[in-house]
Amino acid sequence: MIKRNRILVAVSIVTAFLALGLFADEFVKLPGINAEDQHARGCIDCHTRSGDSDYRLNTTLEEISGHPPIDAIVKVVPTDCTMCHKAGLSAAALSTITHKSHYQNPSENGFVNYYQGQCLECHRLNISTGAMSVKNGPKNW
Repeated sequence: MIKRNRILVAVSIVTAFLALGLFADEFVKLPGINAEDQHARGCIDCHTRSGDSDYRLNTTLEEISGHPPIDAIVKVVPTDCTMCHKAGLSAAALSTITHKSHYQNPSENGFVNYYQGQCLECHRLNISTGAMSVKNGPKNW
């Protein structure tokens, strides 16, 4: 029953996005569903070097006081991050950290402004089963 409800919710969300797209000036693009997925590896495809800026996660995390270096231990992002960042451990859960950082201060937030805060930039939806998963890929440093 719970699985059926999850499938119905996922299908309803996709249907709502598609319906909204019919009334928009431009059709709503859902990566991996009705549009090419430009960020199939999630974090790794967005957190890159760009010009003089380095947005890779190993570099970004160096700026966080007290965060240990991840260069040697992390091989697949964000999968390996859950070694420390999962519910029940002393470090905050990765889902909490990621959602907070990607949606806080929306007027100044690059994820909201550049990617319109689209869940499907980081998550993959299996429209057959309704299962949602997190995209991952090999580290890029």
